Order: sequence, then structure tokens, then C-alpha cells
Amino acid sequence: MNFPRAAEAGFWSAFDQLRRRDALSNVCALTLCLCTFFGFKDAIFAIIAQVALIAVLCNREFLTRWELWFAIALSGTGVLVYDWSVSDNHKYLLVYWLWVVTIAAYAQRYDLAGKILESHARFFLVFIFLMAAIQKMLSGTYMSGAMFEMKLLLDARFAAFAHLAGIDAGTLAKVDLELATLRSPLAVFPDNARLISSTDYVRTVAQAITWYDLLIQIAIGALFLPARKITDKAAHIALLFFIFTTYIPAPVFGFGWLLSILGFALARKLESPIISNAYLASFVAILLYQLPWREWVLAH
Repeated sequence: MNFPRAAEAGFWSAFDQLRRRDALSNVCALTLCLCTFFGFKDAIFAIIAQVALIAVLCNREFLTRWELWFAIALSGTGVLVYDWSVSDNHKYLLVYWLWVVTIAAYAQRYDLAGKILESHARFFLVFIFLMAAIQKMLSGTYMSGAMFEMKLLLDARFAAFAHLAGIDAGTLAKVDLELATLRSPLAVFPDNARLISSTDYVRTVAQAITWYDLLIQIAIGALFLPARKITDKAAHIALLFFIFTTYIPAPVFGFGWLLSILGFALARKLESPIISNAYLASFVAILLYQLPWREWVLAH
């Protein structure tokens, strides 16, 4: 027996079986994973999500019960209201989606769950990407490339990507030294600020990332807007490319997982096994992106 080929066939067969389940069950399962793996760190929300996972593992029928999702959504809303000033926009989107899932679970008795998930997934994707693009175009700091330039030079999460992009380690070391000097209580600078060293190459890489990020977000939002099969297919391809590439350097895994859920929920209308399976593969990819590859890159 050819074990590698049999394992590969079994892997894709499992993907296909998962894809063929009803939309609500799949979305609920993936959303519960989102809450458990990448949800709020608050103890109340975490405990409720973990108890919900245990309940579903013990009795699969709990997965699509609206009462379970009401409890999760209510706890998420409570945490968001309590920590509203420090919660990032991704957490607001998570709570919004939890209420969508709650309503869809309640509406399954009227055979409306699929329509609710699809309509909100489309609205979500159009709103997220087009509003993000508009916000970025109105930001001089973003459009100048300064935002990604600072991330490449200062953000430790982008250090491995900067290394792979060919940015000289000496430049990053010089910036670290300048920051250490700025933080020193013995150093005196006008307005407590100083110019950080950079290079033309760093600025070029930052501009390339800036325009890639802006254009692909405009494309995704605009292509999902007409709700036509041909534009939807192009939008799904662009969204999958965005998910598979963006969350390698940017470790915002919870938001990447949510985007994959939205894409997967909407992909059922295309009846394309390839695109649906690609979304399922994206969940695996996001989990693998948590491996300490950044440390491995920086160590060599």
C-alpha cells in the first residue's frame, strides 16, 4: 500500500465530508474554535467558551443551539463594554459575528440560517475591506508608507519578515540603539523625540507593502459587492491569497480566522469544492503560522 498517497486521499476526503455538512453546523464549529483559540482573554468569556466546547464534544446537538450562542455572545458583549477603551476593532467584529451566529441558530427552525449567514458574511467582507481601504487612503501616514516603515524598523513581530525581505540587520541594530538612547534617563532630546535611521531600501519595501495591502483590500471589497458568481469567484481567490499571505508576517490570527469563516460561509453559494476546501486549508495554515518560525528565521 502507498501510505503517503492513502494519507493524502484520507486528508482530502475528511475535508470533503466537512464541506458537505450544513452551513450552520460548519460555521458554528469554526466560530466556537475562534472563541476558544483566539477569543477574549477575559476569564468569564474564556470559561463560557470552554464549557460550550466541552458541551458540544459531549453532545453534538448543542453546537447549533441558540441558547449556547446567546450565552457566548452575551459574555463577549459584556467584556467588550467593560473594556471598550482598550479593545481593538477585531474584537468588535467578533462580537458582531457572535450575534449573527446566535440569530442564525434561532432562525434554523424557519429554514433561514443559511441566508442569514451568507448575507451577513457578504456585508461583513464588503464593509471591512472597503471601509479599511477608505480609512487608509485618508491617512497621510499610511499612504506615505511611514506606517509600514516604522513596523519594519520597530515592531518585533515584523523582524523576521524584515530579515526575509533583505533589510540589513545593521540598520535594525542601529535603530534599536537609537531607541535605547531615547529611553535613557540621561539622554536629552528636544521634545523628547529623535529621528530614527532608515534607508531607501526600507522605504521601498514599506511602499510595496502599503500598495499591496491597499489594492488587494479594495479588490476584495469591490468584487464581493455585486453579488455575481463571476465576481464572487475572483473575490474568493483574492481573499484566500490575502489570508494565506498576510498572516505570515502579521500575527493577528483571530482576525484571519474570522475572515476565513466569512469566506467559507459565502463560498457555499459557488458550489466549488476547490474554494471551500481552500478555506478549510486556510484554518490549518493559520494554526501552523503560530509555530515559532520567526525565531527560526532570525536564528539563521
